[in-house]
Amino acid sequence: MKKKIIGLLSLVAIAAGTYYTAQWKMQASLPNLLTTAPVETEDEEEKALFTRLRWQREYNMLKDPATGLIPKNIRMEELNMARLMPVRESLMNGPLGADNLYTYNLAGPDNIGGRTRAVAFDKRFNGTSNRIIIAGAVSGGIMRSTDGGANWTRVSPDDDIHNLASLAQDPRPGFEDTWYAGGGEPIANSASGPGAFYLGFGVWKSVNNGLTWTKLTRSVTDINGTTILGGGSLEAFDNPLDICHRITVNPANGDVYIAAHRRIVRSQNGGTTWNVVFTGSTGACSDNGQTDVVVSTAGKVYIAINGGNPDGGIRGIWTSPTGNPNTYTRIAGGSTLGTDSVANWRANSFVPSQFCTGTFISKRIVMALAPSNQNILYVTYENGDSQSGASGKNEADLFKLDASSGNTWTNLSANVPDFAGQFDGVDPFHIQEGYDLFVAVKPDDPNTVFLGGVNLFRSTNGFTSTANTAWIGGYGSNFASGLNIYGSQTNPTDISKWSHPDMHALAFDPTNSSRAICANDGGLQVTNNIMANAAGVEPVLWDVIPNYQTLQYYHVAMDPGTGRANFIGGSQDNGTRFRDGAGVIGPTPGNSHYRLLSGDGGAAAVAKASATSQIVYGSTQFGNIIRATLSSGSAAGGSIRPNGLTATPGLSNAFGDFVTYFKINFDNTEDLYYVNFNRLFRTTNASTVTSGTWTELTGVGAAANPGNPTGGTNVAITALEMSRGDYFPSHVLYIGTSDGKLLRLNNPRNAAAGDAPVNITPSSPLLNGYISDIAVNPNNDEEIMVVVSNYNVVSVFWTNNAKSPNPTWFSAEGNMPAPSYRSCMIVVKKDASNNPVTEYFVGTSVGLYSAVNIAPTLQGGGSVNWVREGGSVLNFAVITSLDYRPQDNVLLVGTHGNGLYTAQTGTPDFRPNQNTTGVVEPNRNDKNFIQKMYPTLVRDQLFYQTGNMFTVKRLVIHLYNANGQLLQRKETSYSSGTVDTRALSKGTYILTITSDDYKQQFVQKFFKN
Repeated sequence: MKKKIIGLLSLVAIAAGTYYTAQWKMQASLPNLLTTAPVETEDEEEKALFTRLRWQREYNMLKDPATGLIPKNIRMEELNMARLMPVRESLMNGPLGADNLYTYNLAGPDNIGGRTRAVAFDKRFNGTSNRIIIAGAVSGGIMRSTDGGANWTRVSPDDDIHNLASLAQDPRPGFEDTWYAGGGEPIANSASGPGAFYLGFGVWKSVNNGLTWTKLTRSVTDINGTTILGGGSLEAFDNPLDICHRITVNPANGDVYIAAHRRIVRSQNGGTTWNVVFTGSTGACSDNGQTDVVVSTAGKVYIAINGGNPDGGIRGIWTSPTGNPNTYTRIAGGSTLGTDSVANWRANSFVPSQFCTGTFISKRIVMALAPSNQNILYVTYENGDSQSGASGKNEADLFKLDASSGNTWTNLSANVPDFAGQFDGVDPFHIQEGYDLFVAVKPDDPNTVFLGGVNLFRSTNGFTSTANTAWIGGYGSNFASGLNIYGSQTNPTDISKWSHPDMHALAFDPTNSSRAICANDGGLQVTNNIMANAAGVEPVLWDVIPNYQTLQYYHVAMDPGTGRANFIGGSQDNGTRFRDGAGVIGPTPGNSHYRLLSGDGGAAAVAKASATSQIVYGSTQFGNIIRATLSSGSAAGGSIRPNGLTATPGLSNAFGDFVTYFKINFDNTEDLYYVNFNRLFRTTNASTVTSGTWTELTGVGAAANPGNPTGGTNVAITALEMSRGDYFPSHVLYIGTSDGKLLRLNNPRNAAAGDAPVNITPSSPLLNGYISDIAVNPNNDEEIMVVVSNYNVVSVFWTNNAKSPNPTWFSAEGNMPAPSYRSCMIVVKKDASNNPVTEYFVGTSVGLYSAVNIAPTLQGGGSVNWVREGGSVLNFAVITSLDYRPQDNVLLVGTHGNGLYTAQTGTPDFRPNQNTTGVVEPNRNDKNFIQKMYPTLVRDQLFYQTGNMFTVKRLVIHLYNANGQLLQRKETSYSSGTVDTRALSKGTYILTITSDDYKQQFVQKFFKN
């Protein structure tokens, strides 16, 4: 369970109500690992800090370091660039032939979804011949089901972004095949930063019942009839269609209304043209401009302007008989009681936003017409109260309008849900500054009203009293002994029967108004009887809708064992999830994932498996790291967070960045490194380490943040990567920071605590920004790639002598300068002719891209040509994290909105530790492996004679000069042979012969005469 406190620029919904140091507890039923732990709560001041710190982290990742601002139009620029990039699937006749095509396979999770704000049944849904449902994940795209929700297909256009927040079907008979969809989210988006929100990009339209979609014009004519609002500036939201709060189609004539940001926009020709029909007089504080619109069956239009709008003259509820400009009359929110105001209406106070001054309060406002009585309108809005603490109050007011004869308002606010007891973030009614807020009315009863915030509530008397109100979703109502998820008491071992907090929408089955789908931060759940009144604390039963792969990952990792399809990842609002492809816990569940931890997930890792168990590591926000041992039917473990950490300023029991970061050594999984801001902690006994047995690498902390090495919070270590293969003293750890430092720690396993890392930060080209990831060539740890997530900087750096005192760096951006780079990986393989190939992957804010053998191009002064990976499968998803297993060439792709994917990237060519010349190891120069090499003074060729280690299948032979430069390499069978030395000039050289399992090595110097 987690606390989610939302502000406009907060990019991740943080945690709803609480956060805690998690423990592990196995539940027997698939797929369900649960956490239980003591709860610690925060006051309102701490909640505000949650928002600010999360916002600040993401803002630092994206801002232009030179200006401190998100560049205007950058989202448009990167999308336009992405559309023009070559797609790998179209290059089948390229330099790698058929090997140039990879298949990206779904890896789940298919039993939990990501944040979803829109869902709708086809109005002709009948459960037999028509079973179409359309939904939309905020950063996952338009999803369509033709079998009533059992399976889903993403139908977003292949050449567009995956972003959906609003959805509407034309309700007129004969026009039902027409749908409209829009994106954008002004509060708490977790994929991008302030001023560069993961916005929508106009409005899509489908005329074949959601099967395919096309983009409508983005040009909007302002209310003056002459000004065209076109591409616009993302910082100013000049294009209102960048954020579509709601889309509504007039049932009387088919006019399409968009509750856009700060404006109400209409099309009277199916989206061919758009015109503003309602707007204010100011464009200031543009991030604060939520609106809403509904239209009655008779064509009467109601619009709502949020109480935080900077233009005080337009806040409130307005209505128009036609929807035309200048025909709107305000009926609530004005200054004249009985005319345009309502007694005790509290939706009008304005607190300036973060882009202006003060603290952001959205004062979001939403409406719902009663389908069975179009004279009844319910309105709820954020009222500015706080539900925290002993004196906490409901955070939303509720009003009812009866327009049957005049406009009669009833204030229902006193009956907004407030159950016995008090629990911060849960009860009284909590809406997280408008992040999760909706009101809905049962289609056949105007008095059955649903109110959604963090939790979901039902009233059967229109909230005219508290007597008929039921708690039916989100967290459990029995919170006297601690927090729980709704459904976990009725079905404690089956997570597929649970609800999820943070409510966004309800959709009712046209054939049965008691059957409904709920959209929230956990995807979609369905109930067959939303009116159930079963005894106990959980009257309504929910089922998670499966195969809706839309989870939003921060970090992902895989099992280091060859062929093992075990994956783990930390996700937004859905904790840490584990794919048990090797059957560690029980029968393999396919792409259904176990839930290991709740909260907001961070870094995660999988250790090498034993014969009967496997250790995994997960994290929750602000520094919590947890270890668990998984075995048949059980999971046991707890916190291993180091003692003595630097606290997150202003928060209790918080230690570090919002997204907790650590890194395991992929091939030596007892080596684990944990980050606390600029401080780095090491253990070489990860399976048994306790909070008190970590070693702090103080030399690293001092190098990362010289001004405050042991207590600073202004600089964070943001990326770690290390050499691959069995550990050698020549191995290194590369370290990247939030302020653009790149450090190298030699022999990290054995380095003394105070050893200073080598600063290898590129100066030409200039490394300037937030280092989001580092990739190391698995066969040669001299070759690394570094990516920076900020805009308007050089974002991709490459070198192949990273272990020298002053590496030579190259910019590898090439034909892709625009996007925000989030992840990277170097892949080694062999082509069809058995020649080695090195491939490079970068994950960006607009998809996954690759390039091949870039070294000759860069060193020859050329530019890298990247191609887009995954075609319509990955499309332009935000690729936040990559992991790679060179032993069998499996690439794991973690997206922020479309879950996990895997690809097999060709024939493996894993030959680690190729540059370990001169290192004395226990298995060096064993005569049973290589008996001898001769002569040591050579002219034309060397001879070597093998011993009797016939379990060795192949030999890898390298020839180096005295400076360690590799001159020759070949592979051969385990048999005596020769090495041609005729091309060598006079001097000293070194020959190494290594077994194919890298357990034996022969090293010998010789002189060329």
